[in-house]
Amino acid sequence: MSQKIETAPEMRLYSATGERLYLNKDERARFLLSANDESPIDRMFCQVLHDTGCRPSEALALFADRVQFEGTITFRTLKKRTHDGRGRVKLPQYRAVPVSLRLIENLDLVFGLRRLQRQKDSLAAQMPFWPMSRTTAYRLVKRVMARADIEGKQATAKGLRHAFGVAMITAAKPVPIHLLAKAMGHSSTKTTEVYLSVIGEEERSIFLDAWELS
Repeated sequence: MSQKIETAPEMRLYSATGERLYLNKDERARFLLSANDESPIDRMFCQVLHDTGCRPSEALALFADRVQFEGTITFRTLKKRTHDGRGRVKLPQYRAVPVSLRLIENLDLVFGLRRLQRQKDSLAAQMPFWPMSRTTAYRLVKRVMARADIEGKQATAKGLRHAFGVAMITAAKPVPIHLLAKAMGHSSTKTTEVYLSVIGEEERSIFLDAWELS
């Protein structure tokens, strides 16, 4: 009788058969271009995922007061443990992710952020931007990727989140690991260090930059 081998649930950027699990630079650009064919509200959902690396469930929990016009979006980190080692309930954890002013202005244009923030005690100001289920959100991402001809195991919401991590770590001025871990809601930089293992054009660009400086 053969024994089933269980593999560790660690985060990976490649499948067991070597397939890439993150979108590369070209695919990220095509994803954003494809998202332009969606409604303004759905397009903004795609842009927030792309620009912040947040989980779809975290984006679905966003409302007006979580967006700061100086250039940050505050997410409730939803994949943290809810109880400590002694079984006690832990307080909700939040993280502020720096974003471009362009993203903030686009959110304001679509949702009327300034108006909602002036009416912060109103019911509308406390309502999430995207009243859709997680299943609908995942289908939206898959539809946008299919239209962009992005195929393979990387064509998922998680692939988009991984793409953010890869882009930040392979930028001309890479984001330090500890800051990237904070932005992505990782409890340890050990998790974030997986993005240092990228290969292909992303890794090649790092070497090219180093050669130009030497």
